[in-house]
Amino acid sequence: MQRQPLPKLVDARKFAAVDSDISASVPVSQLPRFVEGLAGDQGLVDVDLHFFRDDQGFYRIEGKATTRVEVLCQRCLEAMPIDVDADFELAIVWTDEQAKALPKTLDPVLVGEEALSLYELVQDELILNMPFVSYHQMSDCAVGADALSSGDPDEGREGKNESGDSPFSVLGQLWSRDK
Repeated sequence: MQRQPLPKLVDARKFAAVDSDISASVPVSQLPRFVEGLAGDQGLVDVDLHFFRDDQGFYRIEGKATTRVEVLCQRCLEAMPIDVDADFELAIVWTDEQAKALPKTLDPVLVGEEALSLYELVQDELILNMPFVSYHQMSDCAVGADALSSGDPDEGREGKNESGDSPFSVLGQLWSRDK
């Protein structure tokens, strides 16, 4: 089944009141804050959202956003693909007081009286689910492959100075003086 484009704005309260689902996609290039942390803006984000009112009366959104994007490897600074999967459970609130009263299992999404921006919501959840750092496998990494082919396991690693000694070798000398 082909997905429809993700609506930019929705009335979250009305969607939750009538128990609505959205299955859509949005191009990564249309999510500028998310793109800032990527190596490119190619790809699609598949989004599934379920708006409903739970047994406790909370207006809720359960969602999933998945995509495959390219980020920079922190060793070689070359692009590498990663999968980003964001699963989230949110409660729709209109005030900070309502947000504070939520159970710890729910994160608030403050909408006030305006419409909810689904693009902003999806960007926030994707950004929160990005890995802190990304590395190729050593055998796939340009820096790691050079080190493996030269036989020097420390080549390409930070922590060695130009003379080849570890910058921490001084600590070893201090240790032997104390004994």
